[in-house]
Amino acid sequence: MKKLFKPYLTAFLLGALLISSTSCGDDDPEPVEEGENITSLTLTLEPVSTAKGVNTATATFEAGTTPTLQLVPNTQYNATITLNDNLHTEVRNEAEDHEIFFNAPENLLVVQKNIPEDLDSNGRPLGLRTRMITGNAGESGTLRVTLKHQEGLKDDNSDVSVGDTDIEANFTVSLQ
Repeated sequence: MKKLFKPYLTAFLLGALLISSTSCGDDDPEPVEEGENITSLTLTLEPVSTAKGVNTATATFEAGTTPTLQLVPNTQYNATITLNDNLHTEVRNEAEDHEIFFNAPENLLVVQKNIPEDLDSNGRPLGLRTRMITGNAGESGTLRVTLKHQEGLKDDNSDVSVGDTDIEANFTVSLQ
């Protein structure tokens, strides 16, 4: 009587069974959540004091632009950031995964982020509301505003190098 199964046929069938059983498992990787598609950012600075000659300043960044802000020297402003396409609410709702970072020369602007109404549920700053204090008359330079998506990464030591950039906006600031 001839052998019904040959050794190489047995090895082939076992290999095929092994491949088919491992490819149908539930070990597929989790889908990666992409960052928000934010195309514009509006920065509104409202003076804390109602001193004469100090007005609210607003500038909107869109891709390819560098808007200008004319600010009064030695003045405190409450700053508010608004994002396009209703993503402002989404970023606010996902505050634990986002943070806005500000970079400007200290002689131009000092930014204070720990505003009580702008903290996530872990007590960390989001950055949609800040306090900005301008420097002396005649100063000018660039304010960079960067929204980072830091899902699972945001902690007390997070900085602008952590996570994915959702939007980065540059504003020319002039103190007159």
